[in-house]
Amino acid sequence: MSEQKISLTKRRAYLVQMFYRYLLMNNDTNYIKQDILDEIQEKLDVETTLIANNIAEKLSDLKKEIKKHLSASWKWERIPTYVQSILVVGAYEIIFTPTPKAVSINELVKLVKENLPDFDYKFVNACLDKIIKI
Repeated sequence: MSEQKISLTKRRAYLVQMFYRYLLMNNDTNYIKQDILDEIQEKLDVETTLIANNIAEKLSDLKKEIKKHLSASWKWERIPTYVQSILVVGAYEIIFTPTPKAVSINELVKLVKENLPDFDYKFVNACLDKIIKI
């Protein structure tokens, strides 16, 4: 059976969902790796699996990088968990992939608008935009 590649848009959504569950349950890296294995059997391609593992391994550094760009009035713990997962996936994509940064930011902002309509999507846009300027 040949492996089907998934679109970058779907990949982002899967990764955000995966890391949302991970951050919500505040589990260790072994949990996310098992979650990745479970997801593989359902819908993830090899590249998405590799990216998820890379994000899990770099999670602490990604969070530190995001925290550096938060304004004084925002603390990591105050940010909704779903938005945290979007910021983590976005920071990884911006720092470690060749995907055009504007594309990454626009698609992640779209996820915020679709899933958290009451949250100020401009916060995500501004935070990820600062990471670009490193």
